[in-house]
Amino acid sequence: MSTPPQEKDRFRFLVVEPDEDLAREMMIVLERLDVQVDHVRGHLRALALSEDTEYNCLLVASRGIDISGLELCALVRAREARRSLPPVYIILVGPEEDLVTVFTSSDDIDDYMLGTWMDLELEWKIKRGLRSMSLRREFGASRLVDAETGLLTPEGLRTFLHEEVNRIGRREGWLSMSILSVPGLGGLRVSYGEAWLEWFKGGIWSSLRRQLRNYDRLASMNNGFLCLISPDLNEEGTRFLLARLASVISEYQFQENTEPSTHVSLAARYLCVRVRGDYRQFGRTGDVLWGWLCEKMTEPMPLGIMGYTGTVDLNLQVAQTLFPKD
Repeated sequence: MSTPPQEKDRFRFLVVEPDEDLAREMMIVLERLDVQVDHVRGHLRALALSEDTEYNCLLVASRGIDISGLELCALVRAREARRSLPPVYIILVGPEEDLVTVFTSSDDIDDYMLGTWMDLELEWKIKRGLRSMSLRREFGASRLVDAETGLLTPEGLRTFLHEEVNRIGRREGWLSMSILSVPGLGGLRVSYGEAWLEWFKGGIWSSLRRQLRNYDRLASMNNGFLCLISPDLNEEGTRFLLARLASVISEYQFQENTEPSTHVSLAARYLCVRVRGDYRQFGRTGDVLWGWLCEKMTEPMPLGIMGYTGTVDLNLQVAQTLFPKD
């Protein structure tokens, strides 16, 4: 797969590799991809260089002559947080014995590549990084969108919610918000292990996303819930949507040949409101709806599907409604 020229021109790479021969091999691959690239041997030198030059991707050796790749990553992330800078994409390159240290680290590393690597493997990693960086830039910053899954982050969800309140409220339209969960997944971790559970969950979330409209937005929340915002969708439409998602989860289990003991179903709590009020108040209206989401996500998720409908301006006025059972 080729890399679009306009995508290459927008990003700049820095190779941080003490070994001149390895660095030269990396540079050959990067230059073949026609991306801008610089090289530096020392990790502390790389930190200083990145102060003066805006690099979009750091290709970093996990072992350095002054500090380690993980230490460089920690310093870069601390600087980004302190100055509210957009995060640089970081790929660590190192031996297999460093894997445990890297994967148990709290530092935010985007990718890792084992040495000795092949040119095609490095090329694949770079193209993957370019796609991820393009997605980050398209949505303003990676703190709004998870580059791997395409799901909104909690901050991205809040931003989208306020934008939709402002748009919909000017004509008093409907806004639907749903908190989604699949109870019972925690028990599967004991039986099948963490890796299997992550694979299973990833399949479920991908199946759900394919059922949504292109202007619906799905976010992964910090407590394990998913949150769905569906603009211009009333309660009847929300019920149909959630019923379809519940059916997808049920069918997914049989498609993947899972055992009866792994049977799971969708649990959801939704809120459908007509957005009213003065446009000068829509910021506070968005805060009211965000507060409802945060409050409900601290409560235990009930089995099945239940919801509320009503109106919102500076106050939320809703009544509980029950999802009809078959």
